[in-house]
Amino acid sequence: TQVIPGEYFTVRTEEGGAYLGKSVILSVGVKHRTLGLPGEEELIGNGISFCAVCDGAFYTGQDVVMIGGGNSAMQEALLLSEVCRKVTIVQNLPFFTGEKKLADALHGKENVEIHFSTLVESYLAESGSLTGVRVKQENGKVWEIPADGVFLAVGLQPENDAFAPLAQLDDRGYFDTDEFCVTKTAGLFVAGDCRRKQIRQVTTAAADGAVAAMAACRYLEQ
Repeated sequence: TQVIPGEYFTVRTEEGGAYLGKSVILSVGVKHRTLGLPGEEELIGNGISFCAVCDGAFYTGQDVVMIGGGNSAMQEALLLSEVCRKVTIVQNLPFFTGEKKLADALHGKENVEIHFSTLVESYLAESGSLTGVRVKQENGKVWEIPADGVFLAVGLQPENDAFAPLAQLDDRGYFDTDEFCVTKTAGLFVAGDCRRKQIRQVTTAAADGAVAAMAACRYLEQ
C-alpha cells in the first residue's frame, strides 16, 4: 500500500486500486516473527500457532513446544502448562530474557521441560501436519522432540518503512506516536499494534481505532 499526500491523500493498493480521502488512518498491524525454516508457512494453522490464549485449548492433554524465552514466551508456556500434558521450551540463549518470577514459576512446573542454548533445525511433519521439531544444542547434540503443536514467541515485526516519510518511526520500526495516534503529517493517523505501545492486544488496538477515528473527525471538521 502507498499513501501519497496532497489536497487529498491518494491510497494505492497492491491490487491496483486507488482511493482518495482528506484523512487516512494507518492500521497495518505487525507480523509475527518466524524462524524461516522450510515448510513453516504451510504448517501455520496446521500445528504452528502464535497465541496460546487463542489456540491453547486445542492442545488440551497433548504435548507442545514453545519456542522463545522472553516474557511473552514464558507467559504463554505457563498458560499452556495448565492444559497440556507436557510443554517443552526451546530457547536459543543460555537463559530466559524475561522476568525472574515467570522463570521461577516455569522451573516449578512438573510438566515443563526447558532446553537452553538450543536451536530448532527443522520442523517434522506428516501429511501436511506438524509432528514435532528437530533441535540442536550448543554442544552439538541433535535430537527430535515429538509434539502435537508448536507455539512461536520470537517477537513481532512491524512493516511501517513504506510510510516513514509521513509518520515518524522509533528505533524498532513502530510508529512513534502517543495515545492520541497523531503523526507528523496533518490528516494522517495511526492505530493498533503498528504503533509504539506497552501492550499489544485486540482491546488496545480497538481503543486506538476509536481514538484515531475521533481525531480524524476533528481534523475534517476543522
